[in-house]
Amino acid sequence: MSSNAADSKYIEALEACSRCYCGCCKDGCPIYATMLEEQVSARGRNAIILAYLKGKIEPDQRMARAIYSCLLCRLDEESCLARIPNAEIYEHIRQDLFSRGMGPLPEHETLLASLKNYGNPWMQPKSARERWARQIKAPKDEQAKSLYFAGCTFSLSPDITAVPVAATKLLMKAGVDFSLLGKDELCCGSTALRLGDRKLFEEFSRENAKKLAGYEQIVTSCAGCFKTMSQDYSSEKGSPVIVHLSQLLSELLDSGRLKPHALDAKVTYHDPCHLGRHSKVYDSPRKVITSIPGVKLVEMKNSREHSRCCGAGAGVKTANPQISLEIAKRRVSEAVETGAEILVSSCPFCEQNLKEAANSLGSKIKVMDIAELLLTACE
Repeated sequence: MSSNAADSKYIEALEACSRCYCGCCKDGCPIYATMLEEQVSARGRNAIILAYLKGKIEPDQRMARAIYSCLLCRLDEESCLARIPNAEIYEHIRQDLFSRGMGPLPEHETLLASLKNYGNPWMQPKSARERWARQIKAPKDEQAKSLYFAGCTFSLSPDITAVPVAATKLLMKAGVDFSLLGKDELCCGSTALRLGDRKLFEEFSRENAKKLAGYEQIVTSCAGCFKTMSQDYSSEKGSPVIVHLSQLLSELLDSGRLKPHALDAKVTYHDPCHLGRHSKVYDSPRKVITSIPGVKLVEMKNSREHSRCCGAGAGVKTANPQISLEIAKRRVSEAVETGAEILVSSCPFCEQNLKEAANSLGSKIKVMDIAELLLTACE
C-alpha cells in the first residue's frame, strides 16, 4: 500500500467508493453516457486507481487511457452521495503517471511542446496574441488598476476573437481603467496542470505572478483561466483579485455604468464547469442576461450545479474529438428543447465545442459569449 500522505487520503475515499453499489455517479458522467464502458465511469475508474495505489496493478497505457478519459467536470461528484473528490484525485494520479513517463497521452504531447516553445498550447507565436486587440483602441496606461487577461484560446482562435474584442469594448464603455499585456501575455498554465505536468504549470504560475504583480484585479473572460488563477495559484498578501468578466459586468450593470437597450430574444445559458461547479459562479452570468430589457432567460433541464459538460475539457477533445462532439451535441439538443434562439456561455472551449455541435446537428440556435450578447444590446 502507498505510504504517500496524499495517496493514503485518497485510498480512504476510494475505498468508500468501492463499497457503493448504486452507481449513481454514472447518472452524472457525460463520458460514460457516451461510451457505456465501466472503466470510464467514476466507479470503474476509481476501482482501477484503488488497485494501483494499493500496489495490486502496475500502470500501463490502458490505465492511462481510463484516467485521461475524464473531463474533470465534477458533475459525477454532484451525483455522488459520499462526495468523493474525483476531479482532485484524477489530477493527482495524472501527475503521478506523468512522473513515471506514463502520461499524458500521445495525442497531448503537441500541446505540452507548444506550451514550452510558444507559451501557449496552440503553436502560435507570441505576436499573434496582439491581433485581436488591433480591432479596438487598446488602452496604453501601464499603471492601470485592472488588467484584462484574454487567455490563449480567446486570443489565438480566429473563430472566437470577437469575444475579447466585445469584452474590452464593454470595459471602455463603462470607463474601466484597465490595460493589456499583448504579446507578453502568457498561458495561465491550466493545460499543463490538467495533463499532469505540475513542473511546467509551476513555471507558468511563477512567471505570471511577476507579470500580474502591481494590479489590483485581473479580469478574464476564460472560465479556465479564472479557475486556475483563483484556485491553483498560490495566494499571497497583495496578490490581485481574480475576477471573471461576468462578475464585473454584473457590477457595472448594477451601478448604471452600462445601460443596455432592449433586445427581443429568448436565451438559454450553459454553465461552464470551471466557472460553475469548480468556482460556484452561477448568478452573475444570469444577472447580466436578465439585465437586458426584452431578453427572456429560459433554463435547460440540467442547469447550474447540474449543468451538463460541453465535452471539451481536460484534454478530452484533443484525445477523443468524436466523443467530445457527441457530448456537445447532447448539450445543444437540451438548449434547443427550451425554444431558445441563443445559447450563451462564458468559456472559449464551451463556445467552440457547442458551435461545432450546433453545426453538426444543423441547428439554427446561435452560440455566443455573454460579452457578445451584452455588447449587442449596448450598441
